[in-house]
Amino acid sequence: MSQAEDAEAGALRAALLGAVRRLTPYTMACNLGSGALVLQAFDGGVPSSLWAWWAVLNTVSLLALWGWWRQRQRVHATASVRAMRRVTVHSAVLATLWALVPVVWFPHAQPAQQLLIGTLVTGMLGAGGFVLSPVPAASLAWVCATALGALIALWRDFNPDLLPVAMLVVAYAPMVAIGAQSAGRLQARMLLAQWRTERQERMLTVLLQDFEQQADDVLWQTGADGHLSHQAPRLGQLLGLPDAALAAQPLLALLRSRASSGMEALQQALNAGRPFRDLVISLDIGGTPRHLALQGKRLVDEQGRTLGWRGVVSDITARVLAQQQLHALAHTDSLTGLANRHTLREALADTLQQGQAAALLSLDLDHFKSINDTLGHTAGDQLLQTVAQRLCDVTRPGDLVARLGGDEFSVLLRAPIGPADVDALARRLIASLAQPVLVQGRQLQVGASVGVARCDGTADGVDDLLVRADLALYAAKDGGRGRHAVYTPAMGARSRRRVALEQGLRTAVARGELALHWQPKVDIAGWRIVGAEALLRWQHPQLGAVGPSEFIPVAEQCGLIAEIGRWALAEACRAANGPLAGLVVSVNVSPVQLRDAHALAVLREALLAARLPPGRLELEITESVFIGDSDGALERLHALRALGVRVALDDFGTGYSSLAYLRRFPFDTLKIDRAFVSEVLLRADARAIVHTIAQLAGTLGMRTVSEGVETAAQLAAVRQAGCHEVQGYLVSPPLPLDRFLALRAGWPVRQAVPEAG
Repeated sequence: MSQAEDAEAGALRAALLGAVRRLTPYTMACNLGSGALVLQAFDGGVPSSLWAWWAVLNTVSLLALWGWWRQRQRVHATASVRAMRRVTVHSAVLATLWALVPVVWFPHAQPAQQLLIGTLVTGMLGAGGFVLSPVPAASLAWVCATALGALIALWRDFNPDLLPVAMLVVAYAPMVAIGAQSAGRLQARMLLAQWRTERQERMLTVLLQDFEQQADDVLWQTGADGHLSHQAPRLGQLLGLPDAALAAQPLLALLRSRASSGMEALQQALNAGRPFRDLVISLDIGGTPRHLALQGKRLVDEQGRTLGWRGVVSDITARVLAQQQLHALAHTDSLTGLANRHTLREALADTLQQGQAAALLSLDLDHFKSINDTLGHTAGDQLLQTVAQRLCDVTRPGDLVARLGGDEFSVLLRAPIGPADVDALARRLIASLAQPVLVQGRQLQVGASVGVARCDGTADGVDDLLVRADLALYAAKDGGRGRHAVYTPAMGARSRRRVALEQGLRTAVARGELALHWQPKVDIAGWRIVGAEALLRWQHPQLGAVGPSEFIPVAEQCGLIAEIGRWALAEACRAANGPLAGLVVSVNVSPVQLRDAHALAVLREALLAARLPPGRLELEITESVFIGDSDGALERLHALRALGVRVALDDFGTGYSSLAYLRRFPFDTLKIDRAFVSEVLLRADARAIVHTIAQLAGTLGMRTVSEGVETAAQLAAVRQAGCHEVQGYLVSPPLPLDRFLALRAGWPVRQAVPEAG
C-alpha cells in the first residue's frame, strides 16, 4: 500500500501521515525539552560538542514545528510515496541525533548523568516507535537508530554491571519495533475498513434515494412512539399530506384520519408484533380512492424491546381498480348495467343456502326479435336499456334484476314476500313494459310475459328454480303473451321431456347413440388448423337430435355425466392419436366431472389406452367450477396439470373471472365468449373487453381463442385485438369426423385468411 499509486493508497498514506502530523507539536516539544534536560545534566561542564548537538536538535525540531504550523489548516486528501519517505528521513535524522548522546557522551558522564541519558534514550525508543507506528518505515528507522546508539554506548563503556541493561535493550527493541509495525498495520486496516464501510453506506444512500424517487414502493419507518423516523420523499404524496404534516402525528393516526377500510387489520398486525405483508388499506384522498399495500416488520434491540417498525408501502390503486373493473365486467351485463346470469345464480344459491323464502320471475319481451331485425341492433339496444330501467323502477331496492342475454330478464324477490306480493309485482312489471317506448324518434309498443317460480326455503336447487321459472314463462306465452303464470306441477310437458331425456341418457352410451362432432380451431396468424374441439351430439331414438345445452344439464343432475364424460374423453383421445394426429384436441369437462374423486384416474386411463402424449389434450372448463369450493377446484386443476395436459378457461368474461384465480392457476388458454365476439363490431365496450382479455392473456403467457366468429369483419376485429385463434361458423360448424378430415385435407389448397368486406 505504501508503494501503490492508486487513489485509495494515496488517501491511506494521507490519513496515516495525518495521524503522525497531529502529534508533531507534542513530539517536537518533547525533543526540545529532553535536549534541555541533557544540557542541564551536564551543567557546569557542558562540552562544546554537546552545545553543537543541542543546536542541531533544536534546529530540526523547530523546522518540523514550522512545517506543521504552515500546514495545520490544510486538509490532505492524498499523500505520495515521497512524502512517506520524507517522514522516514526526518525520523531517522532525529533518531540519529538522540543516538549520538549515549555514543559520544555516555562513556565519560557521571553516574547521575548516565542515569538521565539512559532514561531519556529508553523513553525516546518506546515513545517514538509507537508515535511513528502509522508510518512503519519511520518507526522502524527510529527504533533501530536509537537502540543501536544505546548498544554502541554500552559496548564502548563495557561494564559487567551494565550487561543486563544491554540484554534488555536487545530484547525490548525488537519487541517495540514489532509492536509498532503491528499497530501500524492494524491502524491501516481499520482505516481501510472504515472507508469501505463509509463508501458502501454512501452507495446505499444513493441507491435508497434513487429507489425512493423512482420506484412505486415507498419506505417507511417509525420509532417506538409511532411517529415517522424516516420520511421518504413520496410518502406524503401517497397519503395526500404535505411533508410538514407527516411529523405532526403518529403514522396510524395519519392513516386513520383518511382511511375507509383496512385500519382494523393493520392495528391487529401491529398489536401482534409479527411481520405482515400485502395488507391493503383504502384511503379517501380528496374524494379520490387510493389503495395502498403495506408490509412491515418490528425493529427490536438486544433485549427484544420494540424500537419501532420498518416496511414498504406500495400504491396498488391501478391494480385494484383494474380488478374491480374486471370483476364488474364479469358480474354485470355490459349493455344495461344489470346483474348477469352468473350473479343471479350466485344470489339464488345464497338465498337457498340461507333457507329464505324467495320468488324468481323470468320474463322476456314479446316480438323483440322483429323490432331488432327491422330497426337494427342500435335500436334494440336502446329498447333493452329502457326496459332495464323500468324493471329497476318497479322492483324494490332489495330485489335483484338481471339480464340473462338477448331479451331475457329475471327478477329475484327476496323475503319477506307472499303470493299476493309476487302476483302484484308481476302485474306491475307487465303494465310498465306495456307502455310505449320512444326509440330513435319512434314509439314502439312492446310487451312482456312473466313466469314465476316460488321457493319456500326448502331444498330446491338453483337449476330447479330456473327451470320452473322458464316452464312458467313458456306457459304464460302459450296462454297469449302479456300475462304471467306461476309454476305448478301441472306444467309437465317440459318435465316429461326431461324425464325422457334422463331415461334415454342412461342407455345412450351402451346403444351407441352419442357421437363426437369436431369444430376446428384456426391460428389467425398462419391461418392453419391447429386444434379441434370435441362436441357431444345425441340422436335420441324417439326425440331425434338433442342438443348438448339440453341434455348435459340433465346428465349432471341425474349423475350420468361421469359415464358420458369418460366415454367422450376416451373417444377424443383415440381420435387425437389417430386421424387427428398433429392437432391439439379439446374436450369440455363439466364441473361435476371435475369434482368426481375418480376424475384424475379416468384421465390417466384414457391417455394410456390411446397412447396419447398429454400435451396433445386440452381440457376446457368453465368458471362455475370454482363455485363453492375454489381451493378444492384449484387443487384438482393442479393435479391435472401435473399429468401434462393443457387446461383452457371457457366462456371467459361472462362468469366471475378473477385475477386471483388467473394468478393462482396458470391456464394455457382463455376462450373469449361468443357473446362478446358477436357484439365486437356493434359495441365499443365489447371491443374493449375483447382487447382487455387478449392483453391480459398475453401478459400472463396464455393463448386466446375467440368463439363464435361468423364473419370476416369479426375475424379482423379479434385479430386486431391480439387474439391468437378463432373458432366459429366462419371457419366451419361442428362436423362429423369424416367431414372434418375432408375439411382438413383440403385446407391448405382452398383456404385463405378471409378479408373483411
